[in-house]
Amino acid sequence: MRIFKKGEPQISDIDDLRHTVRDAKMPSQVEQVAVKETERLSKMSPSSAEYTIGVNYIEYLISLPWQSMTEDNLDIDRAEQILNDAHYGLHKIKDRILEHLAVRILKSSTRHKILVVDDEKMARMNLEFVFTKEGYAVQTAASGSEALGLLEKTAFDVVVTDFKMDQVDGMGVLEQAKRKNPHTEVIMVTGYATVPRAIEAMKKGSYHFLSKPLNLAEIRSTIKKALFKKKYLLSVKGPVLCFVGPPGTGKTSLGKSIALSLERNLPACPWPE
Repeated sequence: MRIFKKGEPQISDIDDLRHTVRDAKMPSQVEQVAVKETERLSKMSPSSAEYTIGVNYIEYLISLPWQSMTEDNLDIDRAEQILNDAHYGLHKIKDRILEHLAVRILKSSTRHKILVVDDEKMARMNLEFVFTKEGYAVQTAASGSEALGLLEKTAFDVVVTDFKMDQVDGMGVLEQAKRKNPHTEVIMVTGYATVPRAIEAMKKGSYHFLSKPLNLAEIRSTIKKALFKKKYLLSVKGPVLCFVGPPGTGKTSLGKSIALSLERNLPACPWPE
């Protein structure tokens, strides 16, 4: 980064840092911390040690891959082989790692739940057929009112709802879905697409706004992206494996082996050709 070069005016450096923080697309909580630290630095002398520490801290936050994510390889036999090849003994630790991986596999095997809401029977049946064929667990509702009842009983990963319906419309379904579970992604579908309607839906938390007649390739792609976003948002809630021990007992190498088995990108952990 070309930030805080010695001899440059402080104000231009701070402005450069503000722009870099803004463009880094960090999670809102992290961005707030970075902005607060940047404003604190703007009142310091660039020659101070604390100033340099603050800059390094912000540069570290900016460098993290906040918007990047890799799909885990959840092959438990492969993971066991990698652990055994790289580590002699350590049976209890390796068993605990494999138990952790087994839980991940069990969770990932659960089918994603999709709710289709449309007062047109043919549209509803077509979407149910397509999504079921894709491997999702699908429920349907013939009205917004029926959808509200289903949302009370079941937690859905994605809701695909028509916008214009009698009594309870798509906006009502959207509001109820977000009220019950903020992480439920709602895709609005309508034959009366307008910019103001799309903006209104987006402001209330809609993931996407599609117009009829639906393009099946587009709706498939949209759902996959919505589920990937949901996985990204919820991934921070996963359990943490903590290795404790004196230097040289294998903590770092175990972490590298786990990353290798999951095919996660970890510095200084090259993948085999």
